[in-house]
Amino acid sequence: MQIGGHTAALSPDDCQTAIDEVMYETFTRPEVPGYLSAQDGWFFKTDATDSMAFIYDEDSNVGEFNETGEQEEVISTNTRIGNTKTKRITKYTKQIPVSWEAFKTSQQGKRDAIGRQVGERARVTQDHQAIINTYGDAVAGSINTTPDGDAYASNSHTTLNGANVDNLETVALSADNLWTVVQSLANQKGQDGDAGSHNFEGLVVPFILYKTAKETLGSPLVPFSGENQINVFETDYGQVMLRASIFLGSTYNTASNANTTYTVLGRNHQMRRKVLEGLSTSMTEPKYSPNDTYVMRAKFAESHFPGTWTGGVSSQGTA
Repeated sequence: MQIGGHTAALSPDDCQTAIDEVMYETFTRPEVPGYLSAQDGWFFKTDATDSMAFIYDEDSNVGEFNETGEQEEVISTNTRIGNTKTKRITKYTKQIPVSWEAFKTSQQGKRDAIGRQVGERARVTQDHQAIINTYGDAVAGSINTTPDGDAYASNSHTTLNGANVDNLETVALSADNLWTVVQSLANQKGQDGDAGSHNFEGLVVPFILYKTAKETLGSPLVPFSGENQINVFETDYGQVMLRASIFLGSTYNTASNANTTYTVLGRNHQMRRKVLEGLSTSMTEPKYSPNDTYVMRAKFAESHFPGTWTGGVSSQGTA
C-alpha cells in the first residue's frame, strides 16, 4: 500500500489506516510554545472516566497542625467533603461522506487530506471547548460553576469551614498589577480556612495579551518604565509557564472583558478535563450506502470544568 498515492485496489481497512495515520499525527502534534492546549496536562488536570456522568466535590482539607504540650491530649481534626456536583460527558462527532471514485483513487490526495483535516478540526474543537468551558468562563460562570455555586473567579466563595475567599481582581495586566494578583493568589485561604500555600507558577491570557505578558515576565527590569528596578517576575519567577489562546479573546469568547481577562495559577489549581474516549474513527463501506459512498465517522468524548476555585485568581483587567 502506498499512503497518499494511487493504488489499484485498497481494502476498506487499508483506506481507514491511511487516513488514521495522518489524522493521529495531526491530532497529537506538539503545539508551539505559549499555545494553550487541552492536551497540556499542567493547565488541564486530566484523567479518565468510564461513566457518562460522574460526581465531584470539594474537600475541607485537614488544617494546620496544633501545638501540643507534654502529655496533653492530641486534638482531632475533622475532614469532610461537601458541595457535591454531577457533571456529564459531552460527545463530539464528525461524519464525512466521500464518493467511491474519489476515495479509491485518492483523487488530489483526498485520503491524506481527510486525515489532516479531521485531525486538525478535532484538535481545534478539543482546545476550543476545553478553554471556553474553563478559563474563558472563569468570571462569568455561565457554562460551569464551582461546587459552591459561584463562578470560578468570584468575590464570594465560601469554604467548607465557613471562611470567605475572594479570587477575582479587576486590575489590567502590567508588572505592578500582576504583582497585586500574585499576592491575592499567595494569600488565598484553603478550604480549611488556613493558608492555601499557592505559588505563582502559571499565567493564562487571551492571545492579544501574549506580547504584554511575555515582556512583563521576561524583562530584566520593570517593563514599560523608565526606572531601573529589577523585575521580580524575571529574577524570581523566571520559570512561570505562560499560555495564550485565541479562544479567550473576544473573537471567539462572548464573555464580558474577554480581551483583558487573565488568570494566574498555582500547581494545585483544579481546572479539570475528564476523558471517556479519545479520538476514534470508523468507516462504513459503500455497499451499505444508497449512493455508493464511503462514510467516515470520527468522535471523542470528554468534559471540561473547574473542580473548585482553589489555586487560581482571575483579573478582568478593567482597572
